[in-house]
Amino acid sequence: MGPLFLVKLLIPISLFKLRWAMVRMRFAVILPGGAYKTENLILSKQLGCTDVIGHGPSLIQGSEVWEHGDLLQLKRHVESHGLRLEVLEDGPRIEKIIYNLPGREEQLESFCKSLENLGKAGIKVIKPQHMPPVPNAIWRTETDKLTRGGATSTAFDYELVKNVAPTSKFGTYQEEDIWKNMAYFLENVVPTAEDAGVVITFHPDDPPISPIQGFPRILRSVEAFDRLLSLVRSDYVGICFCQGCFAEMGVDVPAAIRHFGAKGKIFFAHFRNVKGTVHSPGGFQEIFHDDPSGQVDMYEAMKAYYEVGFQGPMRPDHAPKMQYDEILGGHSGYYLLGKVFAIGYMVGLAQAIEKQGLGSSKAS
Repeated sequence: MGPLFLVKLLIPISLFKLRWAMVRMRFAVILPGGAYKTENLILSKQLGCTDVIGHGPSLIQGSEVWEHGDLLQLKRHVESHGLRLEVLEDGPRIEKIIYNLPGREEQLESFCKSLENLGKAGIKVIKPQHMPPVPNAIWRTETDKLTRGGATSTAFDYELVKNVAPTSKFGTYQEEDIWKNMAYFLENVVPTAEDAGVVITFHPDDPPISPIQGFPRILRSVEAFDRLLSLVRSDYVGICFCQGCFAEMGVDVPAAIRHFGAKGKIFFAHFRNVKGTVHSPGGFQEIFHDDPSGQVDMYEAMKAYYEVGFQGPMRPDHAPKMQYDEILGGHSGYYLLGKVFAIGYMVGLAQAIEKQGLGSSKAS
């Protein structure tokens, strides 16, 4: 084994570690009362968060345009508490486009105007809602199933809903119709997104199984996201990587992080764990982030984000309802104590990985 061989071996290893050393995980948390509540911003900062993953501004009646001044006001409010607002958990409405409803051309125009205003305000990532325009777009068949220590959480069993009749207002759709409409949407908005510097991301269908209530759930597999990303190839189309939903699919979550992360397609993440899948007998249940009975090896998932140079932010997603949460307030998946516990667990995982030399706590 000569010196030249060692040089060839060590150079890529050094570059690999250097890339990881450039990453510092960015954390956010959604607490009862909303992302912009002053007390929540203060608590987020106290918990070690760097970012807020927010939501769009309220709209005046009859308008679907997110105005520049309203966006700028939200951003300045967050920044006044020493936090960043670069990612919004939602996006301007697109249901008329995705489901080919009356007024879709007007909605398309409003979406593009909103993109321009988002770019001017310095907000870089959004996540429009592609799931069905019905109250139960996110389905759960149980909201208070027992988990560790008597805490309760949500669960889903497809057997209980697979024969539910289609929504009378909309009827049924064919899967390829939704794909065709999605392509139409992206073809018409991506040029504006590129000019504005705003990334459009998509969250998996939750639950990722189809159909439900007459609606196809198209974003329900790794392969489906590969297809989505191929509709219009652009650096401004990506993924909100929800670990919980990918776990619900039954896929290897760390492998999926590496798959999409290596392509630079993960722009923010939901750190979540479930027990079971949509395909398991009895379905799945959302559990504590550190529960070893979950589908996801959470340490390996966090490590995978470092491997691919993920730039964040990420937030803890749905968590169980704990003792005292009834007093503190919230709603299913979004009570206070589970989120506080989860963010501490996530920070601990990240620091453990960094201490092993897989990242650097001194990086910015």
